[in-house]
Amino acid sequence: MSKKRISTLLLTAFIGIFFIQPNLSALDDTSSLQCDGGTVSAGDSEDSVRNKCGAPQKVTREDADSPIIWFYNFGPSEFVCYVSFTNGIVERIQMGGYGE
Repeated sequence: MSKKRISTLLLTAFIGIFFIQPNLSALDDTSSLQCDGGTVSAGDSEDSVRNKCGAPQKVTREDADSPIIWFYNFGPSEFVCYVSFTNGIVERIQMGGYGE
């Protein structure tokens, strides 16, 4: 194999590892969310989350079979948070990038 071909393969691998792969998992799962009113974790009810964190900035649902997702944006120095509910109970908590 030529040196040029090896250099091209290494460059492609570098780009894939450091630039493309991190974007595939933009959200990170976390076990809890700390709010001013307390800690939210899996198993908490919608009312409990609202009491601890306040009203979400956005609520979404892709279809009737998917979970309801509450979006929290706590500002530019904090990560945004997505809280997924199934049947009114926290199923999953995910963190995104910094808020606005």
